Amino acid sequence: MTGPVVEIIHPEGAFTAEAKKSLLESLSETCLFWEGIEVTEVTQSIAWVYLDERPRASIAVGGHPLTQNVYRVNVSVMVGFMDYERIEGMVKEITDAVLQADGTAGTGEARVYVIVNEVPSGTWGVDGKVWPTVFTAEAISIDPERVKRMAAAIESRPRLDVPIS
Repeated sequence: MTGPVVEIIHPEGAFTAEAKKSLLESLSETCLFWEGIEVTEVTQSIAWVYLDERPRASIAVGGHPLTQNVYRVNVSVMVGFMDYERIEGMVKEITDAVLQADGTAGTGEARVYVIVNEVPSGTWGVDGKVWPTVFTAEAISIDPERVKRMAAAIESRPRLDVPIS
């Protein structure tokens, strides 16, 4: 099955071991909630979180060395699970969690970019098999009426398949 994948790119030393543990434990539940997916042992098993620590010297803001910790959070979700209200809620809750884990005041400038990538149906693969949105929604027991709305929305905006030859 597939679920949200969260990747937080952060400068070395930005998080304590306890803060890392907290983010790893909480962000999968946060994302599942905002996708409207019931948080269960099964759905938790498909929601992955990566903390990607980078040397401070390999991150710049405006071409200058860091004056505060900055974060890039990439969240990949299947198309059809989110709407703008859900995206706004997810972005705010993830930002709040990252800043709480950071624990510093910052300089007052932007510190957290959260980029939500909606992966087109039929382009998310797991262990060599493609998992389309509707199939996935049915596999995790999403409300059938919601699944119908997902299917209709996806069908109304099909992927562009351009023949190679």
